[in-house]
Amino acid sequence: MTVSVTRRMAMTSALAAVVASCDRLEPGVHWDLSMPWGPSEYHVANAIRFAAEAKALTGGELNIHVHPGAILGIKGPETMRAVDEGLVDMADSSSFQQVGTEPILGFESLPYLVDDMDQLALLYSIIRPAVEAAYRRHGQRIIYIVPWPNQNFFFDKPINTVADFEGLTMRSYDKSSTDLVRGLNMTPIQMPSPDVVPALASGAIDGVMTSTTTAFAQKYWEFLSYTVRTNHTWANTIMAVNENAWQALPSAHRSGVQALARRLEPEFWEIARRDDRDKLRDLEANGMITQEPSPELMAGMQSLALPIWRDFIGRVPEAKPLLMAFLEAAGKPTQL
Repeated sequence: MTVSVTRRMAMTSALAAVVASCDRLEPGVHWDLSMPWGPSEYHVANAIRFAAEAKALTGGELNIHVHPGAILGIKGPETMRAVDEGLVDMADSSSFQQVGTEPILGFESLPYLVDDMDQLALLYSIIRPAVEAAYRRHGQRIIYIVPWPNQNFFFDKPINTVADFEGLTMRSYDKSSTDLVRGLNMTPIQMPSPDVVPALASGAIDGVMTSTTTAFAQKYWEFLSYTVRTNHTWANTIMAVNENAWQALPSAHRSGVQALARRLEPEFWEIARRDDRDKLRDLEANGMITQEPSPELMAGMQSLALPIWRDFIGRVPEAKPLLMAFLEAAGKPTQL
């Protein structure tokens, strides 16, 4: 499996290079857009639509070349640095993957902070200025923000109690998710999305935390049998562009692209709302079993949340007033 994945990635990368060289025969401005998500994931479809509409409204002047599946060699945690250094003009990644560079972006991976997509929208109505400031510090501008569906645990066996986690090795993606995995007596291994399938194929991990969107795109039924609906975190992807590339556009084009992003972002959120339901159905059609956590399991997982929140605001004190404002607005207990 690892060989075939590597070969497919190499072939796709070579094809992308050929296509890109042909595209650049066209006049105008050319931006390379790196995405770690697979070509079948809706974030990629959104980006392709955005690129097409941006090209149309600029009269063919702006040409955004979408490169999915990390084929440019840029994985999620490397995204902010890559755009900052001008390795690519644009990139899309989950903000929690950038916490090593900007710790303030760690809100999303706090377990059981957000209950649903409406609360995720509420959270971002409060923290978005801080998120945009974090990206500005690294020479880039946020174009749009779009959610993932809720996160699940995926395993090859049923999980009924916290004790069933013991001894398993689990993919995590940042400090908070790693602390959650460790608190459940599993061994965490941090890895970006493109590395998950090779790790499953080699037996390096027993389980994965991610969305049904990614689970379907990566064909988890070839390795795993159970989708455990833990709903432990909600996350967004952030589309950002290098500020120098942005400023090189004529002001009329900048205004038009900004207006386009404002128009499409709500539509992209609605696509995300539908995708979890659709992909859960597709996973089941391929033989995976959906499991709702028992009250005991949920209580055990939720008991780990508050210490992780406290650790976060201890490391990132400027996050505390934002966290408190969200908890109050969401009608959640504010005693930390």
